[in-house]
Amino acid sequence: MGRSQGGAAASEGRSPRNWPRRLLIGVNLFLAVCILASASAFAYVRWRYGQLDKIDLAEVLGIGEEAPGDPMNVLLVGSDTRSNLSEQDAGRFGDSTDVGGSRSDTMMVLHVDPEAEKAGILSIPRDLWVQIDGFKNKQRINIAYDGDGGPHRLITTIRKNLGVDIDHFVQVDFDGFRGIVDALGGVKVYFPAPARDALAELDIPKAGCIDLDPDQALAYVRSRHYQSKESGKWRTDPTSDFGRIQRQQDFMRRVISAAIKAGVRNPAKANAMVGRIVDDITIDKALGVKDMLSLARRFRNVTPESVDMITLPTEPANIGGAEVLVLKEPEAKQVIDRFNGIDPEGGPRLPEGIVPAEVSVRVLNGSGIGGQASKAAADLQSAGFGVAGTGDADSFRYEMPVVKYHPSRKIDAQFLAAYLEGGAKLEEDPSLVTADIVLVTGTGYEGVRIPGGAATTTTSAPVTDAKPEGAPPQPQC
Repeated sequence: MGRSQGGAAASEGRSPRNWPRRLLIGVNLFLAVCILASASAFAYVRWRYGQLDKIDLAEVLGIGEEAPGDPMNVLLVGSDTRSNLSEQDAGRFGDSTDVGGSRSDTMMVLHVDPEAEKAGILSIPRDLWVQIDGFKNKQRINIAYDGDGGPHRLITTIRKNLGVDIDHFVQVDFDGFRGIVDALGGVKVYFPAPARDALAELDIPKAGCIDLDPDQALAYVRSRHYQSKESGKWRTDPTSDFGRIQRQQDFMRRVISAAIKAGVRNPAKANAMVGRIVDDITIDKALGVKDMLSLARRFRNVTPESVDMITLPTEPANIGGAEVLVLKEPEAKQVIDRFNGIDPEGGPRLPEGIVPAEVSVRVLNGSGIGGQASKAAADLQSAGFGVAGTGDADSFRYEMPVVKYHPSRKIDAQFLAAYLEGGAKLEEDPSLVTADIVLVTGTGYEGVRIPGGAATTTTSAPVTDAKPEGAPPQPQC
């Protein structure tokens, strides 16, 4: 495959790499099949496997005779095709005549390392400007999936432009996503503030832990004009499509958690869930039944917070009148190398370390200064961090900024604090399961800087008429 961490092909006689792919399941609830496999229900898995749509991608996939413990990459695609929608839903979202083709609305690469029992998901922005086979000029990367190109051309485009090989492919379509949420009986999402998007039909009137039904969940992950209420006013998400990616990543973690809580380890419940969505999933033919059987046996205890969510570093550009994204170097290369397990000296792995794109931050206004959280979010995005939403803190009486973190993310919290002009107080918070880090701004927030350099921005504004006590306490979920 050309990835240094896996080395050369395995010696003759080794079976094809079959390391467990349980995290893949968390993305599209195909997880239920794999958990059933843990009970050695081979006949059941084979029956369900026979119901899945499969495509032959042998020409572009990087699979080969390699050791079972080698890392691997799985391309996860959310398609916006309307071909499976009911007449009622087609009236709301448009049918295949209104919205033809099968563009990739979401592109993520799942990197799994069985020996380290770790996984990471790299999100690829749909507006990334790349060279696509068959096109004279560069295009947005989501165009690669449209028309006759499909997954073949998208996989080739990712390999040639990003240097990331793909070993397997999974697609869930427009209706399948809603089926996942329906099968789970809804998915709870934490909103730090009321949120809305009229175009996506998103309407969250209050902050807190909200149980999203299939339609609102779809609106949440598709929203491109997301607004949240901060210090008494509606404010548009300053992170644009990057915010959308962060919401998708947050939702994926919650699906994993919800699937476990819903009882997918119970065969009867798992069967009901799988039956709801099996018609909406497409996989590559090389992902076989034996792979699924080995899957659950090897990765039974993966938790949502153990999954690293990474956004490919990019920066905006205007090319020929088109607003697009281009790779931000050298950060993009650093992230891709780390994702592939390559260190700068060419060794098998990178030493421990972090880059901003690997840290997702929720920003809360702790001062009552108008729009401070939104401005701080834009500061962090400019420095390369992911932003997982904005809103009001539990009080507007914070002075020094506070960085709250789940115990497993202490190093990330220290890393973020080093980027804050004037520093911040670190505070451990075990309730932060799906959000990696929370930054609570305060009157002492001065901006974001590159460690060792000058501040890149400062955000000061007059205090608004917002109530001084801040937002009410909000339960995590």
